[in-house]
Amino acid sequence: MPKLEKKIDSSISERKKESAKNSVKKTKIKEDSVKKENIIKNNINKEKIEEETVIDKIKSFLTKVALMQEKAQSEDIEQKSTKESVNLEKNATKEVEKPKYMTEYYDLPYRYNEKIVKVLAQTPKKLFVYWDISDNDKEKYISTFGEDFFNKTYPVLLVYNEDKKYVKEVTINDFANSWYIDIEDSKTKYIIQLGRKFRNKPEIVNKSELEEKNIILQTDYLPIAVSNRMESPNDHVLLENIPEFITFRNVKTNEEISKSSRKFTDAYGNNYNIEDFYQMEYKNELSEEMFDMANPSSGVNSSMFK
Repeated sequence: MPKLEKKIDSSISERKKESAKNSVKKTKIKEDSVKKENIIKNNINKEKIEEETVIDKIKSFLTKVALMQEKAQSEDIEQKSTKESVNLEKNATKEVEKPKYMTEYYDLPYRYNEKIVKVLAQTPKKLFVYWDISDNDKEKYISTFGEDFFNKTYPVLLVYNEDKKYVKEVTINDFANSWYIDIEDSKTKYIIQLGRKFRNKPEIVNKSELEEKNIILQTDYLPIAVSNRMESPNDHVLLENIPEFITFRNVKTNEEISKSSRKFTDAYGNNYNIEDFYQMEYKNELSEEMFDMANPSSGVNSSMFK
């Protein structure tokens, strides 16, 4: 009996040991599972924290980008406003300075709306004439001769040579306000008269206007304005003194030829000097065997010699 009890006790103790071992194992397993769970939870928390930090970083980056865009837009607006203000200042200064500029530089008007005729000498044998008729004068002629006055008349220039007492008529057109006129005589006084000639017999619509406004009608010719008196320049060869030789240059080839001033031969083989030449060409300018080569453009006697 005691042996059996011992066996039973030993088996019980073994069982207790095994159960203790098993309980220890279970507790370890529980602890290990708890540790694993904690590790998993920690990992999950770490991942969440990392994700939140990444999201926060992205949000902060986006806010920075938005702030930078707003700043750039505000700078653009400021730059535009400054440019506009600068342009306004420039325009204001331009508007202020414009009258100064206009007083110094301006285009000549096409016409001055005045009744005027002026004559100038371009060369000893060519005159330049310019003219204008005021709007008031045009209306005066229309009210006197009718609305078609300028259609039934045409403009002319009368060239008066006061020294040689002749008149030359030059037909012009209504589209011109200036004209070049070739003349035959130099060193003579000229006056130019602007007028209009009727194509047919003149018809006076308002005779009272003709008398009141002092309009002079000469048969089929109506004088309008008279120019200044002008003396055309001298076309002579003027010399301060007579050299022994005179040099002639060909303007096309620049070839120069020297000839004696005391002896010239014309196309017919006749020999003459400068004095002979002046006696032949300018007899009316000889006085007391003297040659008066006064230049009318300067009014000074350039040379007088025997």
